Amino acid sequence: MAECRREVKNGIKEIVKTNINDLPNDVLEHILSYLPTREVVQTYVLSQMWRYIWKSVPTIKITESIEDCHNILDPHVILHRGDISIHTCQLHFVDYFSHQKRKANSWIFYALLVCNVKELNICVSFDDDNLKMANQTIISKHLRKLVLDTIELKTNFVDFTSCPLLEDLEMSYCIITGNKIISNSLKHLRMEDMVFRTYEVDDLAVQILICVPNLVSLSLFGFDGWTPLFESMPSLVSATVVCNDECSDACMYSKFWDCGNEDCRGCYARSDHKYGCLLLDRLSSTTHMELINDYRMVPDNYNIANIFYRDLRWSPLFRNLKTLVLNEWFLDNGLWGLLCIVKCSPSLEKITLKLYTDPEQMVDNKESYDTMVQPFVTKQLKKIKVKCEKEMEWVKNIVITLTKFGIPQQIICVEEVSSSSRTLGLHN
Repeated sequence: MAECRREVKNGIKEIVKTNINDLPNDVLEHILSYLPTREVVQTYVLSQMWRYIWKSVPTIKITESIEDCHNILDPHVILHRGDISIHTCQLHFVDYFSHQKRKANSWIFYALLVCNVKELNICVSFDDDNLKMANQTIISKHLRKLVLDTIELKTNFVDFTSCPLLEDLEMSYCIITGNKIISNSLKHLRMEDMVFRTYEVDDLAVQILICVPNLVSLSLFGFDGWTPLFESMPSLVSATVVCNDECSDACMYSKFWDCGNEDCRGCYARSDHKYGCLLLDRLSSTTHMELINDYRMVPDNYNIANIFYRDLRWSPLFRNLKTLVLNEWFLDNGLWGLLCIVKCSPSLEKITLKLYTDPEQMVDNKESYDTMVQPFVTKQLKKIKVKCEKEMEWVKNIVITLTKFGIPQQIICVEEVSSSSRTLGLHN
């Protein structure tokens, strides 16, 4: 027993005596990958052993102005690193000015074509404009994930086909001016607070066409402009769409569309305003769908009909849908939006209703229920969870209304969620 204690004690002493220089190079490289590149490069002065370790660190993390990138980091990272591949490259350009776009694009070009990065993250803190990223810059045989923040892409075709391995694309606060976005390899697409700018033809609005045939998950969190038109996505499994008050596809005069006011761009700026779905039918293969309305800036006395109401008039079929999440928007027309989706979803198993805002009124008239007069049977539906801060009378009325349409009360549960414990943001 005493001998065992001595062995343990000696082992502890050996561990204590171990310093960072005793660690294998691959461990050191992993540790250094969490540091900014400026600090990683500076480690070469520590000792002879450290002189070359920084060159093998698999990440580049730069949070600098364009001038600092060019004057300080270029001589080290570009000239002396060699052709060692980079797994992750994070370029955060601070104090960016539009006249520096050529230098910024040269960094991006270098990261993709010379460093062979697999994950590229570009963020811009601008003083006068978004970074205008050249479309010809996005060429890589190795890139798998691309994150763009505060970038502007202005071209007829935003073409990612020159990145055959690209599977993940995240875009935030970006401006896209063009006609089409295309990627045959993309599987996960996330867009947040986007601006879609299109050209009008004969005073009629034109949508951006997004062609991503192999997409598995789609997250569209608010955008300014016309709703993008997606081509067929047969592999789609999960879809989240958040409409905000910047979406041009909104009728400001009626909750039922086709308001009759020719000045309403939401109803009449498109040549196809009376013919077919714009968005929801493209989500027909998904198994999980979240439809959230986030109209925060619209005056209370306005009537708003969002893109969801427009599309649901055409009864799109969600043949594989199993889980559905909605917020308060479906209350405006007396539950019509919810009931329409339920009727068009033969495989639906679970519904979550996030009811955190007390509606001023629930519209309950003949027009709302024209297609919902008869109760219907939902054989697959197992649970409806109603999340609210407090089970008010209007919440109870919703439960009663659902039972009138053939939904068993025993599968409906009300869950009170305190404001302090609610997850921040509408996207969760």
